[in-house]
Amino acid sequence: MAVRTRELSPEGRTHWKRTAVMLVPGVACVGAVVIALAQGAMAASFAVSGKNFKVSADEITGRGISSFPSSLGSTDGTGHAVLLAGIKSGTAKGVCLSMKQKLPLVGEVSLLVRSGGERPVTGENLVVDADALTSSGGRVTGVQAGRDASTLGGAPGVSGPRGLFGVQASTALARDVRSTAWASNGGSLTLDRVDIELSRTGKECY
Repeated sequence: MAVRTRELSPEGRTHWKRTAVMLVPGVACVGAVVIALAQGAMAASFAVSGKNFKVSADEITGRGISSFPSSLGSTDGTGHAVLLAGIKSGTAKGVCLSMKQKLPLVGEVSLLVRSGGERPVTGENLVVDADALTSSGGRVTGVQAGRDASTLGGAPGVSGPRGLFGVQASTALARDVRSTAWASNGGSLTLDRVDIELSRTGKECY
């Protein structure tokens, strides 16, 4: 993998502009690209930084998908309603991740990470917590919407509290995916090329 650096809780509401079923594989794959942790497929249980990040991809494919609403806590005690999405395996083309952060001496900077432009990013056993996502369309098969979250089995190790609304699907494809997410972890990722950029112009993925 070549890296090139350029210039310096069970309750919650999630905003879905399109059907959540279509977007589960998108957010699961894309959000895990650069902040994946080798922890296996399990719900994130760590305190998040309090900064969300934008992720986008030209096209996403996924197999073995499970999802349910959940919540995360920041270190400052703030809670965040999220859609927890797990995926057994998938690919992502044209991936971009961006995040703004204020730093001492230099002020606000944007971190942008891109991959999958030449060869798709591939991953297995991925979990991501997102609070907003959209897609221009796609296809999903083997959908089970309204399944009890405690019985989900699409993605290994990903299930929720009993009585909570859950969604499961066999396969999915989504195009022009855009999302904001808070945390991600995954079993394994393969990236052919990564492009990292620090910018002071306010540049973001979208």
